Amino acid sequence: METSKVEINLREDAVIVVKNGEVQRIPKPDSGFGETSITWQNGKIHAKKVSYTVK
Repeated sequence: METSKVEINLREDAVIVVKNGEVQRIPKPDSGFGETSITWQNGKIHAKKVSYTVK
């Protein structure tokens, strides 16, 4: 099993996904309000959905 290291800023609120060995940062809603959803299929990440709310 191959491993690698990545630096992540622990002072920043974020959703981090590791998919196919790559780190992907999911952006937070620009409005400051919203929801992030991850869909799994057969034990793997299938889709990511970010919805925004404008207040």
